[in-house]
Amino acid sequence: MATATLLSQEIAEGQRLIDALNAADLSVDSALWNYVTEPETWRLMLTSPLHDREGSLKTYGEILSVFREVKPELKIDWTALVAVSPKYELIEGLRQIQQKWNLDLSGTRMTNTFVDRTWIEDAYIYQIK
Repeated sequence: MATATLLSQEIAEGQRLIDALNAADLSVDSALWNYVTEPETWRLMLTSPLHDREGSLKTYGEILSVFREVKPELKIDWTALVAVSPKYELIEGLRQIQQKWNLDLSGTRMTNTFVDRTWIEDAYIYQIK
């Protein structure tokens, strides 16, 4: 089980960022908090088609630009943000689970489970598209 606790405030702040990104036309397909055992921290994983078109650096820059503009200021650490491809293995695995079982994983907490070949110690899923 994750040693660092994901607080409801962090979940709410993550949703504020996702809403701001969508309002800024930076489409977020999938988003989740994922606990990373090394270095024992939470990462807010965001996927966007921009990643596959422009690369991770450009996508991360766009996300940070919106992050800095959100008012009142977001109460999450910008270093927790991770921009990944919609084709990232974990995201693909979660998408397959949704399709296979006709589920919507939005608002779901997952703990101590494998998704495809990826171990999830703890995660909070906002959306998987």
